[in-house]
Amino acid sequence: MLIALVATVVLLEPTPVPTRKATFSEPLTALRHRALATTSGVGLLYNWGFFTLLGYAPFLMGGLDPISLGAVFFGWGLLVAVFAVFGAPWLKDRFGTARTLYGALVGIAVLLAAIGLFDTVPAVVIVAVVLSGIVVGVNNTLVTTAVMSISPVPRPTASATYGFVRFIGGGLAPFAAGLMAAAVGASVPFLIAAVVVLVGVVLLATIRRDLDAADAEAEQPGPSHERADAEAAVREVPGLPTEAVIAEDALQHDRR
Repeated sequence: MLIALVATVVLLEPTPVPTRKATFSEPLTALRHRALATTSGVGLLYNWGFFTLLGYAPFLMGGLDPISLGAVFFGWGLLVAVFAVFGAPWLKDRFGTARTLYGALVGIAVLLAAIGLFDTVPAVVIVAVVLSGIVVGVNNTLVTTAVMSISPVPRPTASATYGFVRFIGGGLAPFAAGLMAAAVGASVPFLIAAVVVLVGVVLLATIRRDLDAADAEAEQPGPSHERADAEAAVREVPGLPTEAVIAEDALQHDRR
């Protein structure tokens, strides 16, 4: 964390102070927008499965020592990093956001079901956890991208809304997994989590058109989403003629 802090201070350029202050209620009122609310709901259901796996699967690995357990999650984390940075963009370009997310969510559900069906076989649990890094990496990147691309509200608000909703699932899942395991057996939390994630696939399908439209827009030449956001923000602020001229010049440059 210290290295991350130093890198942030040294490498990132200063960001301008926002001209408009957001209110605490904006992330909640943003849920009125169907696409954002739906994507956030998908995030909640996905996080239910992900945190069930992350929080409870180590108990089914046959009592691994700390070094061995660390090695398992090192392999998992390595796959998360590789597929979040390299795999997700490649798959999105080849299959589109919606189809790639369908595959990632179904993949997570299959791995959760495998753990649930073979909860007494540590080797299966370990392999499933490591392989889940592939679909977790893809999903983490593309769901976040989808939220930003189809949301009609400013990006900071969209991010806050999505984070708030999805971590409800992340917070409840490990606790619920422990209760279910104690009451009815260790396999049940994973089987239920698999079903929950599949419900997320069905929910995601209701905004397929929004995702396809966002993909099509991203392929069109023109100003970036970030520049468009900045220009819109400048235009909404009265009494700043210099900034408005700069924004207009940038827009005309992009149109050329």
